[in-house]
Amino acid sequence: MIIFVSNIPVHILETPEAALYSQTINLEKDIVKFSEITGNPLIRNASHRSILNFMEFLQVNSSSTLAGVTFLVKNLRRFRKFLKKELQFVKAAGGVVENHTGKVLMMKRLGFWDLPKGKAEKGEKSEITAIREVEEECGVTVFADRRLVSTWHTYFQKGKLVIKRTRWYSMKLISDAKMAPQVEEGIEELAWMGPEELAEAVKQSYRSIIYVLDRYRERGVTEKSDPAG
Repeated sequence: MIIFVSNIPVHILETPEAALYSQTINLEKDIVKFSEITGNPLIRNASHRSILNFMEFLQVNSSSTLAGVTFLVKNLRRFRKFLKKELQFVKAAGGVVENHTGKVLMMKRLGFWDLPKGKAEKGEKSEITAIREVEEECGVTVFADRRLVSTWHTYFQKGKLVIKRTRWYSMKLISDAKMAPQVEEGIEELAWMGPEELAEAVKQSYRSIIYVLDRYRERGVTEKSDPAG
């Protein structure tokens, strides 16, 4: 599970990944202030409450010296339940839309390149949410090809921390004859992008969006290399 807090990835894992961490912090032995956490540390023996307190701190005090942080928990499912109990939980869905020439649909909002997505309506299934939001925000018609990945991110609303889960789908274009940005949602521009254009666009994007696009590319490479299709 990765939660993006102020554009910084907070990894919640049961076992550490085969990654290089800048340091290992054991909260049973080490006393560390939130403001002193830098680099890409692995933190062991943090309570669920301590992790939530850190997320709230990071949401207010965005750090330029923290590349990411990994917390180890004994039971990831219990941690998810804890977050949903303690925070307002918002469901959303969106899509990575590919056209007939293999280009990806990107949209610019608030000066950043983004992917179309939005909140679910009450009782709405995530795939329906994703299609509806893509079609409303971009004026295209699409169908969902497959479920891609889920992302989580936090923000403050009325002084309280909110956690949003977005389920992403790989989508195929049906028609872009009426493609137009939904300006009332602050969307400034739409563009179909190939690999080189995407490489430039992600320099002005969010790390959660880069993560989704990476998973999309990885899935595509895997399918192309699979002789069974």
